[in-house]
This record gives sequence, C-alpha cells and structure tokens, in this order.
Amino acid sequence: MSDSASKLEPYLLLARSTKGASAAKVITDVTAAAGVYVFAELLDLPNIKDLSADPTYQGHYNLLRLFAYGNLTKYDSSPSSYPPLTPAHTLKLKHLTLVSLALHNRSLTYDQILTSLRIESIRQLEDLIIDAIYAGLLSGKMHHHEKVLHVDWVASRDLEEQDLIAVQNGLLNWCKTAETLLTTLDEQILVTRQNAANEAADQADYKAYRDREYETIALELKNSKMKPAYGGFGPRGGNLKDFQMGGLGGSHLTNEGLLASTAGGKPGVGAGVAGGRLLTREVSSPDELEGKRSSKRFRD
Repeated sequence: MSDSASKLEPYLLLARSTKGASAAKVITDVTAAAGVYVFAELLDLPNIKDLSADPTYQGHYNLLRLFAYGNLTKYDSSPSSYPPLTPAHTLKLKHLTLVSLALHNRSLTYDQILTSLRIESIRQLEDLIIDAIYAGLLSGKMHHHEKVLHVDWVASRDLEEQDLIAVQNGLLNWCKTAETLLTTLDEQILVTRQNAANEAADQADYKAYRDREYETIALELKNSKMKPAYGGFGPRGGNLKDFQMGGLGGSHLTNEGLLASTAGGKPGVGAGVAGGRLLTREVSSPDELEGKRSSKRFRD
C-alpha cells in the first residue's frame, strides 16, 4: 500500500488549502482515483473534518469514510447518505469490499463473492478478481471448476479506533502462540541434544568393545599359529602315541620306521594312516621279529 499512499499525496496537498465545496470536490476525485485505497491521512485533516458538520457536504464526508472503512453492503443499506456514485466509484468500492472479505477468509467461494459484490456472472467476477490482483490488492489462485478463490496475500485497509482493540487482541494472541512455539522448540532442542549425547556415548562404548574383541581374536589367532602342526613321540623308552600322517595320502608307516622310532630295542607302539584309517600295532624286539619271519617262510 506504499504506492497507494504516495498517490494520495497530491490530494492531501489540495485538501490542506481548500474548504467547503473545494474540499468536497477533492473527496469526490480521490475516491474515484485509480490506485488510491487508503484515506486515513485525508480524514485527519481539519478542513475535511469540518465537512462532517456541514449539512451540504456531510454526504461527501460520509463517502470518504465509506471508502476508508466500509464496503458495498454498507452503501446499499443507506445510499441516500452519500452522493451519487460513478461507475469508477462503484468498481473501486467492489475492490475494497473484496479486500475486506479476503482479510477475514483465506478461501472465498464464488457464490459468497457474487452475493457481496452484487455481480451477476462468474466471468465478471473473475475479471474483477484479476483487476484486484493487478492493482496489488491481493494475490491468490482462482479455481474455476471448484469455484473457489484461495487467497495467499491481501493488502490492509484503514482502521477505525474501535478496530484497534481487535488488532491489539490479535497481536496478543499471536505473541502467546509465538511464545508457546518457542518454548516447544527449546524443549525439542534439549531432547535432540540429549539424544545426540546418548548416541555418542553408545557409539564410544561400542567402539571400545569392538576394539577389545578385535585384540582378543588377533591374540588367539597368533597363539594358534605358534602350536606344532604334528603330534610328537612319547617319552624315550615308552610307546608311540597319536602319531598322525597328515597330508600323506595313502602312505603307510613301515616296520623299519617303527623300529627306528623305538631305538634301544624297548617295546613301543607305532601308528600310521593307511587308506584313511588309523593303524596301531604292538611291535616286539628285532630278534623276535626275525623269528616270526622265518616261521612264516617255513610254513609257506
């Protein structure tokens, strides 16, 4: 509305130096002028206020108040209280009435607007809405099939003194809502920070546990590699125990090998793997073994 205020300035200069009929003429011109939609400064001028006490020009003063605070419905309720309106006056008053509707409702049905603006066809209604948008009075979207105007933004109008109470109450409610919202946001921030701290602590505990487990596993692997791959012989002079021929396939342990392993001629036990089976036999001294061989050849 800053552009509207600047367009009002020439009429303010004229009104300050005029009285009576000249002041009434200024009112007639300014209410029909394109782009001028605020009139509070003009109403505050002493020369204009004097017209309210003059029966001849009291209607002009009422006309100025109508364009500042009223709407088309108010005019229709008492048209004799105002001077005759020109088409420019009527169109401008319809624009201001649309602004008043948009200030109280963000979604306006076409039927509601048609009734308030005394418009007969949807085509005329949409043309008027487009004119108001281009005039900078509001912005929104028209839904032709749904017959609804969704308002995104709307300009303000002049306020009477009694309207200031409603504005004050609205601002107080807004402040309370903002404070509630800020309090809720602060609480959520604290909760989020606490959750982040807890998560960081859990991650640290997990990393420490993981590192300990890695060290334990690495130590176990290192110790397992240091153990001998094969079993050993028993004490000297004893039997041969748990001797495994791992990785030798179908090889077998000969009697000579067993005898060599039991050096000293003392009894022992030899073990070997043949065909995937563990073979164990008791072996005597060399002399006894040679006697058994001679007996076998004699029998053959």
